[in-house]
Amino acid sequence: MKKYLQLMLAVSLLTGCSFAEAESNKESKPAETVAEKPIKKNADVYVPNPQVTDDRELKKAGDSLTDDKGKLTLKAVKEVNKTYNLDGIEYTVKDVKLLHFIPDYSLIDFFHVYTHDEEFNFVKIGVEVKNNSKESYHFGPVAMVNINDSIHKTWEDDIYLEELHGKILAGQKKQGNLGFIVDELDNLEKVEILSGDLVGKDKEKIGEPVKLVVSIK
Repeated sequence: MKKYLQLMLAVSLLTGCSFAEAESNKESKPAETVAEKPIKKNADVYVPNPQVTDDRELKKAGDSLTDDKGKLTLKAVKEVNKTYNLDGIEYTVKDVKLLHFIPDYSLIDFFHVYTHDEEFNFVKIGVEVKNNSKESYHFGPVAMVNINDSIHKTWEDDIYLEELHGKILAGQKKQGNLGFIVDELDNLEKVEILSGDLVGKDKEKIGEPVKLVVSIK
């Protein structure tokens, strides 16, 4: 009985020491906090479009690629990189492209809102908008487009739906694409772009829309 009591006492002491050591290690280890984790800025991270294949790797006419959204072919491209400043808004038209797209069968219903063809050409305009001011505005980078002096589209015809129009907060940056289906167009010669008005918080017009003519050569 005596030996049993001594054994139990030894086990209790060993357990107590182990617990104390674990608690001591827990206290000495610095606690991980949210503030200590690096915050990743994702303003420049490319977000894949859910319905159109990423065209960034297509550099010259004839280049094509296929993914789970379909097959995309570059037919013409014009690097623009022209920037306008509108009362604190920095608006850049980056590029204009003519692309041919054969969407995957799973996307046919989406594109039937815009066309009944199972494959089609579309004009894509890449833009970036930065609000460098301390005020919030409403702005649309592409309100209307006139293509080859014969095809007219508005922002409501855009197939990318990346929410580039509307409110832009102080310090905010938006970048992305707008695309307009042009079934009857085979060669792209000229694109006229008209932005929306710059509108303040009280719905007053702050600045005139930007007009830009891009010649494709």
